Amino acid sequence: MSITTVDEQQRRTIEQQYGPLGPHSVELIDGVIVKADDGVELKGVLALPAGSDKVPAVLIRSPYNPASFRPEVAAFYMGEVIAWASHGYACLVQTTRTTTSYFDEAADGSATVRWMEEQPWFDGRLGLTGASYHAFSSWATASTRPASLKAIATAMYSTDRVSSWYPGGGFALELALGWTAVQQANGSEVGEHPYDHLPLDQADVAATGTTLDFYQERLAHDGEDPHWQALNFAELLDDPPAPVLHIDGWYDYHRSYFWHDFERLNRNTGDVPYRFVIGPWPHAVLDPRISMAERLAWFDTYVRGEGEDRSGALRYYRTGVDAGWHELDKWQEPETTVFYASSDERLLAAPGDLAERMEWTYDPADPTPSVGFLTIGTGDVSGLWDSGTLEQRTDVRVFTSAPLREPLDLAGRAFAATTFYSDAPSADLFLRVLDVYENGQVQNVADGILRVTDPGLGEGVPVEVDLGPIGHRFADGHRLRLVVASGAHPYYNRNLGNGEPTATATRIRVAHQAVAVGGEDGLRIIFPLAR
Repeated sequence: MSITTVDEQQRRTIEQQYGPLGPHSVELIDGVIVKADDGVELKGVLALPAGSDKVPAVLIRSPYNPASFRPEVAAFYMGEVIAWASHGYACLVQTTRTTTSYFDEAADGSATVRWMEEQPWFDGRLGLTGASYHAFSSWATASTRPASLKAIATAMYSTDRVSSWYPGGGFALELALGWTAVQQANGSEVGEHPYDHLPLDQADVAATGTTLDFYQERLAHDGEDPHWQALNFAELLDDPPAPVLHIDGWYDYHRSYFWHDFERLNRNTGDVPYRFVIGPWPHAVLDPRISMAERLAWFDTYVRGEGEDRSGALRYYRTGVDAGWHELDKWQEPETTVFYASSDERLLAAPGDLAERMEWTYDPADPTPSVGFLTIGTGDVSGLWDSGTLEQRTDVRVFTSAPLREPLDLAGRAFAATTFYSDAPSADLFLRVLDVYENGQVQNVADGILRVTDPGLGEGVPVEVDLGPIGHRFADGHRLRLVVASGAHPYYNRNLGNGEPTATATRIRVAHQAVAVGGEDGLRIIFPLAR
């Protein structure tokens, strides 16, 4: 093991990224080894507040080895670890046994906590934290209910790891192939064409030249497969092992599923504190200063027992007009407003009298593209963009409201309902809600997809599409727009139309789709009104 002291230049750099550091000098101990129950050595770096005796501790378990990062990325990664120690916490950041060792994280996390509980610097109070995979490993460890666990603070994830891999019953192709290539193929980037490769169980070789085990595993099992049950920790929210803070973004691919967590906690009548913070971020663009400040305040309160009460249920950034942060002490199920699609391509505040079908043809050989999405890369999908090219496609239908006479303020989960038709045995229904500005540009508000495999599609199948949570204000003069299609490839894999297994399907079927519009049961969007 080697020991180094963090110098002033490092501290200044970290403060620019994570906000003000605490008063403690920080020592870094590299080469810390914890033995898992089966003897595997788990390596990590320990940051300690210099000169302290016993202190509370923070555990971060990561599939990423900082030694493999570029220097500036490694410095940012270790900055959080140093920040915790500067505020008087011991912080252990540990590399997991592999980059995709999901099924080992509960046992390995438990072994690591037991090791920490035996260390002379640990005072018996533990916080689990991290974003993305780090959040998963935190919940895996929390599932073992360590006696020393006092609080959990996660970000950009949900307790249900698996549903985001199979959104709406489909397959998150861009996420699955792109992320696994980074994790298992030495950082390989996937170009455009491997996503079009058929069958999909050979797309990893087409992209990287090698078989990617975890990509194959995700193809071999769908979201309902019991194989994944060990990775679903949602039931912990019925009796949380510690106070829960979660930070996420309106544009994260986990957004529907973290909101399910929020709703589940809100339904509980227990007295375990919880708090959700939602910002205008996609998955990899979380604001580190906001995240660090929220987590530090949470741990000061519930790990150290010294901070102010942080049990306000929800803090969210309202997008759209008059954008900014809003804080709610408690969450109540909102009232709703409904917009109805009509046969003349309008969105109306009341259902039209004429019930018809709005039809389009979907060709998987020329799939509707995913535009304005971001999986795990960096970028901004919260701003204005021109949707004209997408909306002019013949496989897209668009419904637009009249200019609003007054602002429309929404907060909560939105969904859509209709009857869906296809002459194929399997078809996807993709919906996206946009805010149309007076200059014609649009802003993303919500979206969702549903895969329907049903022999009754020809006669019509009633469906409901979860559009996820929103916190958005439409300005007066703006219009609402609903985009309807049968996919968004490669963000979601294209449905080839024959109901064959996702992994091995190769036969493409041109499908003729339709949704019911008009009348009480036609296509409609149910929006939550902000309180």
